[in-house]
Amino acid sequence: MRHKPIYGIFLLVAAVFCKSLWAAAPVSLDLIRVAVIRNDPEVQLQVFGRFTVIATQTGKAIHQGRRMAPTAVRGVRQGLVLGERVVPFNQIRVEPASDAAISVNGKRLRGTLEIVRQQDLTLLVINHLPLEDYLRGVLSKEAPDYWPEEALKAIAIAARTYAVYQMLSKLDAGFDVTGDVLSQDYGGKSGEKHPTTRAVKATRGLVLTYKGELFPAFYHSTCGGMTEHSRVMGSFDIPPLSGGTFCQFCAGSPFYSWSRRLTKEDLNWALYKSPYGTIGTIRALRINKRTPSGRIETITIVGERRTLTMTAYEFRALLGFDRIRSPLFYIEPDGEKAFLLHGHGWGHGVGLCQWGSSELARRGVLANEILAFYYPQSNIQYLRELGIQRSITKGDVP
Repeated sequence: MRHKPIYGIFLLVAAVFCKSLWAAAPVSLDLIRVAVIRNDPEVQLQVFGRFTVIATQTGKAIHQGRRMAPTAVRGVRQGLVLGERVVPFNQIRVEPASDAAISVNGKRLRGTLEIVRQQDLTLLVINHLPLEDYLRGVLSKEAPDYWPEEALKAIAIAARTYAVYQMLSKLDAGFDVTGDVLSQDYGGKSGEKHPTTRAVKATRGLVLTYKGELFPAFYHSTCGGMTEHSRVMGSFDIPPLSGGTFCQFCAGSPFYSWSRRLTKEDLNWALYKSPYGTIGTIRALRINKRTPSGRIETITIVGERRTLTMTAYEFRALLGFDRIRSPLFYIEPDGEKAFLLHGHGWGHGVGLCQWGSSELARRGVLANEILAFYYPQSNIQYLRELGIQRSITKGDVP
């Protein structure tokens, strides 16, 4: 899921595994749509080399150049502002020449760029690029490049499977994945590293299937001892995502154990800023229910005015996924004004454990064996073997 902490994939998916969803027509999987920016009021755009700016609504070029110096782009009621120029369009596409590169907010990207002015005048920026190029920018962020090659190959196959699943699930959506840890962390061309690129190339076209169908191959940084069932991500109930895999191999992860001091004032402030709103002075923080793996399923915050019960995912989202690293934690009071949280692991715990994969590979386990360990009863297939009308596990993926 980097030189910074590995997050893995934290996208919450509501899905039902009941029957195959077949594409009604041939589906192109050549290009993936990555929302690299959402809801920003302004972005900095730069192009190194020749480029063309096209109005998406008309398909006509509205600007061309040999290069684009750093240019502020923002939305206004009339359309979009590029530097000092107002263009009367809500959506443009920036197409660099084959030897040129785009930069958005300092991050170089392969492929083309789509900039959309939204109703609230914020910007949605979507990077369109080949799937394998996207994976080069993902793997370098999701796994340190010094990890064993077999671990990198295993994670590359899982990442490709997840990406293709999203592409087939979102045919009618504006984009396939986000460029952050809510989908897969994506560093663009700027983040690519030679060892991770080699792993992507070595596994080109390989995906995971169960009974011939793609499934969302979730993965995470550190499971903390046991993987989780995918019901925490939705309603999937298939053997590859059933969890319950004992994994002592991530014990060397720097994120295997963690502790946080959470003051009642911090918790109340987080609630105040959120849609939940304030609940008054915090009285207690209680765990209601745990999953079979020991992770928290629901948690209750008792306030002076009212009581809130939420899922562990919602609790982590409220306080920050960096701060509450996993739902596998225990609570003890720290005087009258705070709580101590003692936890294990980083991420949701479903599917492949990245730090566990690294240790398995260090012990000589091959990529296919790593994948079989974390996704039992799954198979590795070439994407082309699934046919033109590809099948996926049916799901309603946000």
